[in-house]
Amino acid sequence: MLTRWCSLVSIALLCFILNGSFQVEIHVCDSTNSNNSFIYCNGPILDAVNYHALYNDSKEFVDMPMKQDPLEVYNAWLAKFGNSSASSLNKTDVQAFVNQYFSAAGTELVACTPDDWQEKPPKLATILDPQLREWAYKLNAIWKTLCRKIDPTIVQHNSRYSLLYVPHHFIVPGGRFREFYYWDAYWIIKGLIACEMYNTTKSMIRNLATMVDQHGFVPNGGRVYYLQRSQPPLLSAMVYELYEATNDKDFIAELLPTLLKELNFWNQKRTVKVTLNGKEYEVYQYKTPSNVPRPESYRVDTQNSAKLANGVDKQQFYQDLASAAESGWDFSTRWFSDYKSLTNIETTKVLPVDLNGLICWNMDIMEYLYEQVGDTTNSQIFRNRRAEFRDTVQNVFYNKTDGTWYDYNLRSQSHNPRFYTSTAVPLFTNCYNTLNTGKSQKVFDYMDKMGVFNYPGGIPSSMSQESSEQWDFPNGWSPNNHMIIEGLRKSANPEMQDKGFLIASKWVMGNFRVFYETGHMWEKYNVIGSYPAPGSGGEYDVQDGFGWTNGAILDLLLTYSDRLFVPENLINVTTTATKSPSVETTTKVSYLLNSWIIFLGVLTYVLF
Repeated sequence: MLTRWCSLVSIALLCFILNGSFQVEIHVCDSTNSNNSFIYCNGPILDAVNYHALYNDSKEFVDMPMKQDPLEVYNAWLAKFGNSSASSLNKTDVQAFVNQYFSAAGTELVACTPDDWQEKPPKLATILDPQLREWAYKLNAIWKTLCRKIDPTIVQHNSRYSLLYVPHHFIVPGGRFREFYYWDAYWIIKGLIACEMYNTTKSMIRNLATMVDQHGFVPNGGRVYYLQRSQPPLLSAMVYELYEATNDKDFIAELLPTLLKELNFWNQKRTVKVTLNGKEYEVYQYKTPSNVPRPESYRVDTQNSAKLANGVDKQQFYQDLASAAESGWDFSTRWFSDYKSLTNIETTKVLPVDLNGLICWNMDIMEYLYEQVGDTTNSQIFRNRRAEFRDTVQNVFYNKTDGTWYDYNLRSQSHNPRFYTSTAVPLFTNCYNTLNTGKSQKVFDYMDKMGVFNYPGGIPSSMSQESSEQWDFPNGWSPNNHMIIEGLRKSANPEMQDKGFLIASKWVMGNFRVFYETGHMWEKYNVIGSYPAPGSGGEYDVQDGFGWTNGAILDLLLTYSDRLFVPENLINVTTTATKSPSVETTTKVSYLLNSWIIFLGVLTYVLF
């Protein structure tokens, strides 16, 4: 009888698991890929630090090195607090423990000056406008403030650090982003190449290649808590850009096996099949396996999960959050089922057009690089794969009625017809028949109809005004604006090339003005108003620095070195700019303006 009862319970439990009501927790790092996961990725210390909100930003704690080995720290915690819940602990005692056993965040990183940095790179000297040329020199100087290398002594006690060790120096984005990041590196490298810093570019690429060799893919960034997710795949594009600048075939030959390994990760871990009009297609999606709070955003993730409606699967919610972070768009209404609330996120049900456009570009680049080293067999393989996948992108993501590409939603089995800058990524990656010169015209006309060109500071990431997420209106971001500009510039349509220049002028001059008004370059910008301002929204304060912003601007200044000129209304901005306002002041103004816009949008929705 007991045996039969146990069997019934086992069957019931199995059904419970299969129905998705219960899942095993999949942590962002564990014993298979790190030796300190119970400190930085899960466990009572992480929980207590965030429960008591010891730091404004959860990332601060998980970036702090330990003063002793992790097991010693963990045992010291148990000796002091036992198995007590976080809520029963005294905040002062928890803070005292952290102070005793942890060092300040970032102390394992060493500032550096790249050995290939020069004060006035010859390429930048070709910029005709004297004010823009001087600005380019100032941006070039920022590389020295963003250069980091990892103290080699940490290798002796690597378990005490959340940092992923890489052997070469690198450029960080800036602010809270004190380690290397994956997709940021592409635009940083565009800027380094503009400044002829080829050795630093090689160092950054080799660091990312080290990650592929060790982990099978490039993690989101250089911390153990990023070991379950990647970011938009741009490593092959970095190698391509460096090759175009240096013609270094030996470097291609060195990196090709790593590039193939990384692409295989996306093929094996991030594909899904979808059937449309009776035909099955294999496409790519962001879908990290972790289903727990992200350590670097632990507190905000748990707070948001507490807002979920009854019956909503928290583990699915956490997986969708992490998958959106893998996309780089953390967060945007493009991932929300109602286009409004983070609690309705469904990233794993979205097939992202930008990711598939980038994979298409990977195939194109692999064909080209293999051809450059004389491997015609593999070159032909990727030529065929790219041709087939280009058709897949058109059949799954292209909307003939609207003349543009959209995300595809697996739940609704339809396109998401709202505007997001991701719509133009296939244009940027040439994942279409480039002989069809009308294609770029249609994409431009669609964006024009959506009103995205109406703002003085550039193109917002979306036109969605129902949320305050950082990858939505009114924020514009360098990678998105740069890809749209480049997509139009590289098209075979002269009229669209001119449109690309106009957008570039708007983005560059907006950044120029804000730099001289605030004294900083920013990760994102509020593109509305009489002139742009530092962006707002999201999980953390707007950050300055800023790696990919500087890189995109330097690349555009060179691309249009003989066409970009400071307009009359900005001629004196470099001399009349007063004392820089604080980050707090600029972000408060931007936040209030954004909040007012959202309020008007909601009011309009309610009334009409």
